[in-house]
Amino acid sequence: MLDFGAVSLEWGTMITQMLIFTLLAGMLLVPILLVVEMSRRKSSRNQWKKSMETLEKRIEALEKERNLPKQ
Repeated sequence: MLDFGAVSLEWGTMITQMLIFTLLAGMLLVPILLVVEMSRRKSSRNQWKKSMETLEKRIEALEKERNLPKQ
């Protein structure tokens, strides 16, 4: 037990309060972190699609160049 003058706290009370606080903080932080992670994955997916499109365009250009008759 901790004594602060007129206020005394028992270890069981302190541990219970700490557990409840961490659970509530986790319930607040987990959804926020999930939203941030989902938005990060979506942006990386968009970048991947753009890079794939540019690679496909380069491949098409190279195939057209290869199929041109040589003079």
